[in-house]
Amino acid sequence: MYRRAARAALLYSRAEVLAMSPRNIQLPILLGMSVLLLITAAVYWPGLQGGFIFDDFPNLVNDPDWKVTSLELTQWQRAMSHGFSGLGGRPLAMLSFAGNHYFTGLDPSALKLTNLAIHLLNGGLILLLCRILFSKITNGIRPSAFTALVITAAWMLHPLQVSTVLYVVQRMELGSQTGTLLALVTYLIGRRRQLDGRPGRAWFAASCAATLFGLGFKETALLVPAYAFLFELFILKFKKYGGKRSVAWISFYALSGILASLVFLLLLAPHFIGSSAYETRNFSWSERLLTQLPVLVMYLKQIVLPLPDSLLFYYDQFPVSRSLLFSAPTLSAALALLSLVFVAVVCRRHWPLVPLGISWFFVAHSLTSGVVPLELAFEHRNYLALLGILIAIAQPVTWLCRNRELDARITFATLPVAGLALLCIIQSASWGEPLRLATTLASRNPESARASYELGRLLLLQAGSDTASPQWSLARKEFEHAAQLPNSSPLAEQALIVMDARTGQAVPNETWRSLQSKLSQKAAGPQEINALYALSECRIKELCAFNDQDLFKTFIIALERNPESPALHVMYANFAWNVASDPKLGIEMQREAIRLRPDHIGYKVGLARFLLSNGLDADQREAQSLMELIRAANADGRFDDDLAALESLRSKAY
Repeated sequence: MYRRAARAALLYSRAEVLAMSPRNIQLPILLGMSVLLLITAAVYWPGLQGGFIFDDFPNLVNDPDWKVTSLELTQWQRAMSHGFSGLGGRPLAMLSFAGNHYFTGLDPSALKLTNLAIHLLNGGLILLLCRILFSKITNGIRPSAFTALVITAAWMLHPLQVSTVLYVVQRMELGSQTGTLLALVTYLIGRRRQLDGRPGRAWFAASCAATLFGLGFKETALLVPAYAFLFELFILKFKKYGGKRSVAWISFYALSGILASLVFLLLLAPHFIGSSAYETRNFSWSERLLTQLPVLVMYLKQIVLPLPDSLLFYYDQFPVSRSLLFSAPTLSAALALLSLVFVAVVCRRHWPLVPLGISWFFVAHSLTSGVVPLELAFEHRNYLALLGILIAIAQPVTWLCRNRELDARITFATLPVAGLALLCIIQSASWGEPLRLATTLASRNPESARASYELGRLLLLQAGSDTASPQWSLARKEFEHAAQLPNSSPLAEQALIVMDARTGQAVPNETWRSLQSKLSQKAAGPQEINALYALSECRIKELCAFNDQDLFKTFIIALERNPESPALHVMYANFAWNVASDPKLGIEMQREAIRLRPDHIGYKVGLARFLLSNGLDADQREAQSLMELIRAANADGRFDDDLAALESLRSKAY
């Protein structure tokens, strides 16, 4: 009887081993991933109907260069070489947008659907990354393939991801992280082959190519070596075939770290700290660094408890940290982050995924939370950082569930994911209609001037020119509210002036004074430039009737505060030419803009148009020289229409 029981136990253990083999695990995981992809698509689907928002307008809607309409090579080259500021210009992001426009035009739903497809692809890469990573754990509890699937589901369905997937312009973040994930997966495969005594060079080459692919979308792919270093530090231990540490890998990462540090300390940090980059901000570089402490804590709260009211999208109201020791929120945030580092140190030996995940979160924010003068906070910066926190809890949760029944473990894992999916549905539904989204964001964040202005803008669009419409008065209230908020831009005052001027009402002096005061307080950024441009264009097109002297004073104040701004000089030139009827001043201001920005061909087009319209012989010769420069810069056909218009003016002049 004893032999029979022992034999039965042996047969059961063999069956259990066979059941846990990769071949038997693979099919359920693939089926689970297929279901997850369908669920994710269904959750995000309601949000695809929403329109454009915020940075979509300057970067896409108002930019003609990416709007490809034929298979002509020059159009595609133009799309890849223009738009989106950045070190590399982000050509692949622009190419993907151009592809969308060729097939579906300026349809935000199609653009968002492409974003969703990239998100689904990234989800598959997350699953593959986690499975390979977990398989290399040699100390502590090894999370299962099911755990990897749960992590992937939580990452894909987390409501924090909605403002990346459904925000059209964040295609660049999505594509960059596709390259990052591809690079890390191929790197891990190459290292796994090395540890097994097989060649891995082809996989490392693929990793480098994937990194370049990611850089074609956004600079965040530069973090690939840092993520790979974390894999080595906590999981792979820089080992080679046979189990010994590889001097080559240790040397590679040591030299890479030294080089990256030197580039940062000698080139990047002095450039941003010592330049005028922060003139358009209401904080200094040191204050930005301090403010990132509570910002990171806010991100962690949004990851752990992503309630809809905590996802604000606009963070222009976020308080700037002026001091560490004398600011309770900043000091408490610093202590909270230090405690997180302490947890990572304590768990490094038995639960290596904990320090890996925590370090991953910090590395993911190392570019956007540094000295580069970016906005203080944006939700899309957590797109890949979120994965770090999910990886960090994988081993502790697995340890807690180690003695539970299978049904209990499945329930324990799927309930939080179901909760995230429900919150994601709510968030996605909010993004499904522009006015609904604007109303939601303004109600969640009444101290945000951007949220209030955007709601007012959409209400005004609905009202049209009907001053008796309820939307008209509601829009005015939103603009008045936005104008009074601390550190708000002059966009709200501009909107109020246009509302009055287009309906024949006298613009109150206090509105002009408020606008001018804001323009005099700091260097003009995109919002200040846009406010002045809207007023100038409204007057030039004779849609607005207000006192030109007020606009003239506003230009003078803006130029005195920003004497090196070519964009302001161009706007003032157009005002002088079209409104003040002063061609000499217009030409002088346009020349000054070219002096400040000699590489800007569009400014040369504007000056040539003025000179040809002026009719003087000397002006005609200068205009001819400018047209030759424009033709030389027109290899991609970007200035075809401008050149045709200039030729028409030239023929009339003669």
